[in-house]
Amino acid sequence: MVTVTVYKVRAYDITTDEFVTSRRMATMMGARIMGGDIIEGTEVEIDESQLEPGKQWTARNFSPNATTGFQTQVKV
Repeated sequence: MVTVTVYKVRAYDITTDEFVTSRRMATMMGARIMGGDIIEGTEVEIDESQLEPGKQWTARNFSPNATTGFQTQVKV
């Protein structure tokens, strides 16, 4: 299992003429490719397989704390 560090990214949105936080998380290189800057203190280590195939960022609305796979426990 290979892990990578991803960050929240702040980028300029031409449609609103403002800086916004991307709905994706990205590696440092991915942030540069996206034309944005990482937001310090938001780093999270994830498995490399959670990046979009061949890209340096995650899918939109990625949640690093989301559970994956089948439910294995029930809380009462």
